[in-house]
Amino acid sequence: MSQDKKKNIIKYTYILITLGIAFFSAVVLWYWNISGEWTEGYHGTLTLVAVGIIYCITYWFFARLYQAQKIGLYRLTELLYFQLLSYGISDAILYIESVFWFHGIDKLDILSYLFTLVMQLLIILVITFICNRLFALYDEPVKIMIIYGDESYQDFLKKLNQKKYRYNVVTCLSDCASIDKIKEEINQCESIYLYDVNKEIRRELILYCYSKEKEVYLTQDIEDLVLRSFDVSHTFDIPFLRTKRVSETWYYRIVKRAFDIVCSLCALIILSPILLIVAFAIKLYDGGPVFYKQVRLTKNHREFEIYKFRSMIVNAESQGARLSSKGDSRITPVGKFIRMTRIDELPQLFNILKGDMSIVGPRPERPEIEEEYLKNLPEFSLRLQVPAGLSGYAQVFGKYNTTPENKLKMDLMYINQRSLLLDLKIILYTIKIIFLPESTEGVDENQITAEKERVVM
Repeated sequence: MSQDKKKNIIKYTYILITLGIAFFSAVVLWYWNISGEWTEGYHGTLTLVAVGIIYCITYWFFARLYQAQKIGLYRLTELLYFQLLSYGISDAILYIESVFWFHGIDKLDILSYLFTLVMQLLIILVITFICNRLFALYDEPVKIMIIYGDESYQDFLKKLNQKKYRYNVVTCLSDCASIDKIKEEINQCESIYLYDVNKEIRRELILYCYSKEKEVYLTQDIEDLVLRSFDVSHTFDIPFLRTKRVSETWYYRIVKRAFDIVCSLCALIILSPILLIVAFAIKLYDGGPVFYKQVRLTKNHREFEIYKFRSMIVNAESQGARLSSKGDSRITPVGKFIRMTRIDELPQLFNILKGDMSIVGPRPERPEIEEEYLKNLPEFSLRLQVPAGLSGYAQVFGKYNTTPENKLKMDLMYINQRSLLLDLKIILYTIKIIFLPESTEGVDENQITAEKERVVM
């Protein structure tokens, strides 16, 4: 049996076990809380089976969304966190379903739900550990080749080298190298990354990789992203690609704004105890202001004041504004915690309520920073075609220290594809990244971007 077949067996076994845990735990929860009072018939076995199946579908949705079943792709701690989200949200939905079914929250034992979640995590911890170890026995790092057009590929190379258990960078070649040399090296690798490769040779390399059945990953220019919204014109006997922005549905803005108002109001009410505790902690630490205000840009370059909890020392910008770096001494102990948990962003719910921002959209930038970006990246202003957001495509798929150009590309991908479904997906992904430290890590001291001028308090 080949290595790949053995790995697939482990993957599918893990998926079946997680679904089995989901079904069994849902049946037990429902029996303890409701069905235990019933005996036979529709409200007996059939109800338990139906609840188990519905729970499995719910769990499957979130497990797929958060990639909680990707054995071999993530470390044990990451998989456990993703499983926590998948089971935890599914348990919460089942609890709400139980409340409606039983017509009263006072008659339900919430401790049984919490106990079940703990047991789910303990069991899945053991299963994930075993499956991860078994998978590692048959798994080898993917042999990768990088073909680059400029030296900026070094940042990408660094990211790959941080996951050597998953990726083995065999060679890196400039697109200026001889085509025969490049093809010779391609034959020795499994996946080929084309990083800002000259378009004159990119086509030849893509076709060659296709003929050799090699996986190809390639970066996209701004114009490539713009061309993703196109249709084909057959007016003449020559096929043309016509760029055509997909129009928003007539109800999109209305529903999105209503959703923003309802969600921000509900969040402010529900989270008010946390907001008060954090405000008190910030004030108690150094007696400085609780909130930090800063002018930012939203749709059509309109300026507004953004609100955040202050996470740095008073007068942190006394020596000039700059992006926070790893181990930044200006961040207070309270600030470290609220940054890690994203609590420092919660006051922006007031901005959403006022209409300055939306829940989902490109993150708002400072006017002076946008001016700095435009000198080398004139397309940067394209991201201001939609309202700024509390979270966005670049936030859930990028990092705090992702370069401005790559953030712009992700923002344009959102603008070209935006829909209510995509907004919901981004909101759910935001939950996933809250406790992932790499998404909030500061920049390295040698990282050169216009963001060096910025401070996010």
